[in-house]
Amino acid sequence: MASTASSSKTSASQAIEWLAQQRRRPDRQSAKVVEYGTLVLEGGHVKALKDDVWAFLEQVGIAALDLGKFDLAQLCVARLNTRFPDSARVTAMQGMLLEARGEASKALKLYEDVLAQDKTNLTIVKRQIAVLKSLDRQKAIEALVAYLDTYYADPEGWQEMAALYSELQMHQQAAFTLEELLVIVPHNSFFVLQYAETLYTLARLPEAYKAYLRVLEMCGVDVSSTGGQGGLKSGPWVRALWGLKLLQEAPSSAVVAASAAGSLEVKVEQADAIDRLVTDLLLNTAYHGSSLGAKSTREAARKIM
Repeated sequence: MASTASSSKTSASQAIEWLAQQRRRPDRQSAKVVEYGTLVLEGGHVKALKDDVWAFLEQVGIAALDLGKFDLAQLCVARLNTRFPDSARVTAMQGMLLEARGEASKALKLYEDVLAQDKTNLTIVKRQIAVLKSLDRQKAIEALVAYLDTYYADPEGWQEMAALYSELQMHQQAAFTLEELLVIVPHNSFFVLQYAETLYTLARLPEAYKAYLRVLEMCGVDVSSTGGQGGLKSGPWVRALWGLKLLQEAPSSAVVAASAAGSLEVKVEQADAIDRLVTDLLLNTAYHGSSLGAKSTREAARKIM
């Protein structure tokens, strides 16, 4: 009801203008795109789009897929296919429609037929990998390996492969994949955190400790200071704090042992000081402004620690 009331107050020209602006934005407001797209289509205002009609149909078609409105998506795909029968983007939309309807095997066959004619079609290669993830993750990994052999510098490909390895409990391979990812994107704190957590899972604890510290450094937490608030900025620093706390939870932790043995470039005294700072940050800073309230989150943290 609210959607209908909203569209009734919006003119076709306003809807067209909003949709044009939305195409230049990174966010996907699928519900509103479908609402305004339907207003334009059902009101017979498609001619007002002029040369933007094809971008409009692609935009509305993808939004319709997001919302499971298959009839609208089919309409958009059919019109695009009539105008661009050999377009990889339109073929990808046809496959996405099959995927959304639960016909993954048909979508895979469509992608394989296209790739048999042109193996370099990146749009279709990526859709093929996406389908394989739902059908056979091992084959999805094989497809990603082949893809990354050619397109090594694609960070999304390495990220996808690391996630697949982790899902299959192949953590050693996931760690190697994340190392390759960090060569390409060394300054992404979320990737470093993922690497630290993978090392922790592998029981490579001294390496995980250093990786967690690297996350704090990248997020603007001054671990060299034992006083103050640590200069917090942004990023996944709270998870890194908990990772460090887990590593140093027991007196006989691997971190202390590695420090004492000299295999970790942190002295025992420094490790203890870092642990005190981590505890202070978790109790007094990390959950400041939480919707649960500072007091309740501090009490929960104290119970855990």
